[in-house]
Amino acid sequence: QAFSSSACIPSSRAPLSCNMAAPSLEKRLSAAADDSINQLGGSFRGSSMRVEKSKPAPGGWCQGICGGVPPKEREVDVILIGAGVMSATVGLMLKELEPNWKMMMFERLGAPGEESSNGFNNAGTGHAGFMEPNYTKEVKNSDGSLKTVTTDKVEHVCEQFLSSRQYWDYLTKTGKLPKPDTWIHQTNHIALGVGKDQVEFIKKRYEAMKSHPLFSSMEICLPEEKEKAKQWAPLIVKGRDPTEPICMTKVSHGTDVDYGALTKAKITAFQELGGDLRLHTEVTDLKKNKDGKWVVTTKVNGAGSGWAYNKAKFVFVGAGGWALLMLQKAGIPEVNGYMALPVTGDWAICQNPEVVSQHKVKVYAPGAPGAPPMSMPHLDYRTIGGKEVLLFGPFGSMTMKFLRYGSVTDAFKALKPHNLLPTAGALSRNLSLAVMLMKDVFKSAMGKLQDIRHYYPEADPDDWVFIPAGVRAQIIKKDPKTGKGMLQFGTEVVTGANGTICGLLGASPGASTCVSIALDVIEKCFGSSPEFKKWSPKLKEMIPSWSPDVAAGDMKKVTPDVVNNIYKTTGATLKITPK
Repeated sequence: QAFSSSACIPSSRAPLSCNMAAPSLEKRLSAAADDSINQLGGSFRGSSMRVEKSKPAPGGWCQGICGGVPPKEREVDVILIGAGVMSATVGLMLKELEPNWKMMMFERLGAPGEESSNGFNNAGTGHAGFMEPNYTKEVKNSDGSLKTVTTDKVEHVCEQFLSSRQYWDYLTKTGKLPKPDTWIHQTNHIALGVGKDQVEFIKKRYEAMKSHPLFSSMEICLPEEKEKAKQWAPLIVKGRDPTEPICMTKVSHGTDVDYGALTKAKITAFQELGGDLRLHTEVTDLKKNKDGKWVVTTKVNGAGSGWAYNKAKFVFVGAGGWALLMLQKAGIPEVNGYMALPVTGDWAICQNPEVVSQHKVKVYAPGAPGAPPMSMPHLDYRTIGGKEVLLFGPFGSMTMKFLRYGSVTDAFKALKPHNLLPTAGALSRNLSLAVMLMKDVFKSAMGKLQDIRHYYPEADPDDWVFIPAGVRAQIIKKDPKTGKGMLQFGTEVVTGANGTICGLLGASPGASTCVSIALDVIEKCFGSSPEFKKWSPKLKEMIPSWSPDVAAGDMKKVTPDVVNNIYKTTGATLKITPK
């Protein structure tokens, strides 16, 4: 009860005015049966608010029984399946290049960016290779000692993220994105090594990367520089065994990105330019018509039949893990041999402001010896929807769903005769991943806390809550060199032979490299079209480092001065200048 009888008894704690105010307040908050709002004013008539007889559905009695109207038919120039960061980027870019093209985007959930793009369904890292150990492969001496690390992959990832920064800079300057502090923040990126072997790895990694213009701002904190380590990452140092060596590198050009907020902002811009977003709309089929156009069948829970046949000259499938199922429905031979290994798990999240304020950095460390690349844990500062938190993980798990809000039958639906052998081969060659996932599945809360304490030795168990992470559908395909099944960590664009359909498979670092991927899609699908030459100046305006004669995101011909200028100008616009 809001009020009790005792509430109106005078006392030192309850002033006398309560006695007088309560009856009138109770009267205002209640109504008797004779109150006008409770009077029906006669017997019920008809159904709901309408009393007229409903008119028969056009087309006869069958259509009235079966849904009222026949399936809707629409024709547009471009259809985008899924409203995640990839469809948002491809759609917005195409809409700027061809303002008069009609474009539709279909999303089965109630808002854009709620699957893999959602802030809590990914690490939120602007993957630039500054700290991720799995982008630098170890090179051993003949005696097994560490000689150096490779840098080709880490350079490529950084180049791609610089393309993203340039495009976001352009969108911000032209008013198509909101204030940067609503979706991106400067965050130091730290690579951490704990113990003798990892310390040696971090040192070799620094030596290999420091001389490259992309990583010239990288700093190192050696094991003996304990005061510097406390300044860089106090939670990492506090409470740690002083005899345990640690080594860190830091890059201040790092970022934390709320990809969910960024996705929503891009799709808002897409709609403002005339793009048509349809939520609560599920794509059920995708087939090529005799005239060469694609027919995308959609279903909604509507007053009519609920079904629609949507025709388009070009289809982009950015549906996360479901992209594989959609491309299989399309029947393009280019997807033969592909399968997906769906992996999910949990994050540990800390919301204690006193703890969060001490760790406004992202820290990645190598996994345990022999662990698969995707097992690299990290302790991240995040800002999601304006809320500052720390995320640790992920703790892996197995699932049959290709999306967090997918179906447990997804993996079974995707199994086809053409991908059985590659799947069996890839799984047999990656048993360590299965072992790791099973260990995480059965790991106790205390076991997970010990993992957190490997990074943050004084972690309080009451500060950490476990929440579901998103689903990552890792690519399984035939190794182009051996023909055997392999598990590919990363993303891949699969395009139909004539370039009228394209889909994105795979996971990280997909969101970070969304702009390079969008450029890749446009070049692959429209590169030979007459429109492409007309688009080149606009693409150059969007991404100044872009060139039609090199691969999307490739900046190897760019000079150090240009790289430094990109960091400086995009940092100023996006308010992510190093602190």
